[in-house]
Amino acid sequence: MAWLGAVAVPMSHAPQAYPYLPYHPIRVYKVVSTYAELQFNKLMRLVPMFGHFARFQLTNGKKTDMIKNVAYGRGNNLLDIYIGGPSPAVTSFSSHADDDAESDHTVESNGNPVIIYVYGGAWDSGHKSMMMPMAQNLANQGYIVIVPDYTRYPQAKIEGMVRDVQDAVVWTSQNATRYGGDPSNIYLMGSGSGAHVASLAIMNDAIEQLGGIPAPAVEGDSSPLVKIPSWPDQLANLHTTAQQQQKQPRLKERVQGLILFSGVFDITFYYAYLHKRGIEEVSAMPRVMHHSANNYLACSPSWILSTATENLQQPELLEQVLPKTILIVHGEQDRLIPAHSSQTLFNLLCAAEIPNIKFKVYTGQSHLDPAIDLILPSNAITAALLNDIADVVRPSMVPGTGASTPNSGVVDGQGGEEEHQMLKQQQDQYTKDFSASLMRDSALVF
Repeated sequence: MAWLGAVAVPMSHAPQAYPYLPYHPIRVYKVVSTYAELQFNKLMRLVPMFGHFARFQLTNGKKTDMIKNVAYGRGNNLLDIYIGGPSPAVTSFSSHADDDAESDHTVESNGNPVIIYVYGGAWDSGHKSMMMPMAQNLANQGYIVIVPDYTRYPQAKIEGMVRDVQDAVVWTSQNATRYGGDPSNIYLMGSGSGAHVASLAIMNDAIEQLGGIPAPAVEGDSSPLVKIPSWPDQLANLHTTAQQQQKQPRLKERVQGLILFSGVFDITFYYAYLHKRGIEEVSAMPRVMHHSANNYLACSPSWILSTATENLQQPELLEQVLPKTILIVHGEQDRLIPAHSSQTLFNLLCAAEIPNIKFKVYTGQSHLDPAIDLILPSNAITAALLNDIADVVRPSMVPGTGASTPNSGVVDGQGGEEEHQMLKQQQDQYTKDFSASLMRDSALVF
């Protein structure tokens, strides 16, 4: 018996992978057609994106200061910093590409919120420089934006990626004031696989702080269990004295909020989905998650949260260690990562009675759309997305809103608080759909 998402289902193992890519014609067709579809969608979105961004760069009157290649963490990773909005006073500022944290870049803190963006790329691709248009657009809203590079597959598996995200949060907490940011107002944003890594780093840490949960024990799987690293002990503002740190409570809320776009939150079900599409052998995901049923569960934020709710002695303490606000966004027509992944996480957070959660599904949007739309300031959907983010990060500054609406599920960008009875009905329906889907997918063939 294993917990998947919000429901306990019998299973002996996730669908088995082939030791090599089989040349079955149907499998080959699925792989080729899926790859062609993905590349076509990228092309259709990226070509107009570059035109819009070039026009934006030429016509936009706002200026964004950018500091590149700042070293952080325990490895050789680098991050970029975007300082936008009302420009803070900057002293000894330069734009050399070899800037690092020890350089004499100092700004007077104006308390701007800080967003750390963890990009996606199927766990094996991507680079921080590709996020420049999005980061500049966010910085122009008045945020300090941090874009770290992190180690990807095959150089690292999931535990190394989580460690890099932890290091980026620690570095930002310690250095935010140097660049005009507020270290007590840090938000972790991710898209696609980046949303998975970011949410796993936060969820796993929250549960570990509360005593941990039983390890998954799928029948027939004796593979070594992945060990997600613990957070560094030095997560504290550099300006906080040792005496003040000793007075801080043991439970730590690592970031103020999570903003998750088109994420994977249930690895077991996602593997079944990849298997159904015939592409699990060409995806890096199984290898990143150590290719076993137990590890798929251990790397699933949804499973972690579901199991914690059932097993923790004091599950009500989750509210103290999870972020105060969580925004989950998904495209309705996302065929790469189905929207039910986000729906599951939202339902589980509601069931755990975590306040201030917002889930939005955008009609007509595919996997890449929510993230790419943030690059295009003139796009109508961009305005809605930026408003969603501002509602989480700075609710008092969003016209016509107060704080983020607690536990609200939203479709088509239209808001409204979900009634408890409606949420219960949604959860019951999801459980039925999930069970039916799992029973179908567990016996998949070509």
